[in-house]
Amino acid sequence: MSTTENNKKIALQMIGLFIAVQLLAAVAPLLLPESLGTLAFILPSVLLFTLGAAGMIMLQKKNGMVFEFETPFKQQRLRVLSWGLLGMVLAIVVQTLASIIEFNFLGSTLESQNTQMIVEVVRSYPIFLLVAGVAGPVMEEFVFRKALFGLMVSKIGGVGAAVISSLLFAFIHMDGLFLVYSSMGLVFAWLYMHTKNIWTPVIAHCLMNIFAVLANIYLL
Repeated sequence: MSTTENNKKIALQMIGLFIAVQLLAAVAPLLLPESLGTLAFILPSVLLFTLGAAGMIMLQKKNGMVFEFETPFKQQRLRVLSWGLLGMVLAIVVQTLASIIEFNFLGSTLESQNTQMIVEVVRSYPIFLLVAGVAGPVMEEFVFRKALFGLMVSKIGGVGAAVISSLLFAFIHMDGLFLVYSSMGLVFAWLYMHTKNIWTPVIAHCLMNIFAVLANIYLL
């Protein structure tokens, strides 16, 4: 099997795993005792998202899913970590500007319903931060950047791949803040292409989500 065919196969498996986790996380609470209350939603999500994130990492590592433009993490540890941190700041700035634009010109709310829901859940069940701040971002980066962007970049170029993958990233959040999520997706795609390593946007995405949740709990 050629490298291209192998990458396509693993990318499809990642996308399939992502969809399966989302569906199972939605169905599982319906099958658990009502006496569990909110835990019927929390526990399956923590388990499924954690397994999903670990599964994607294993799929990449075990099957050697590497694109031509990528550079191994071992060769640029400090650069990836540094840009991961800087990328968090950049993503927050871009997200804020996009929110202001949507509020003033598109009539959208300044607050993300998804973020507010996650904040309330984490406030009561801190373990859910594992989903919102780590497992969720890891899965999203492996699907929308590693799989989708990675497959498209050689065919339609970095800009086209970034735009399409970012629009899909915004669409799946279904939060009404389309510009906010798509602009974040563009930042993560740029970080991926700039450092040529998927762990840069993964780090930036995780840090941004953790910061957003904790800031809403303790600072706002």
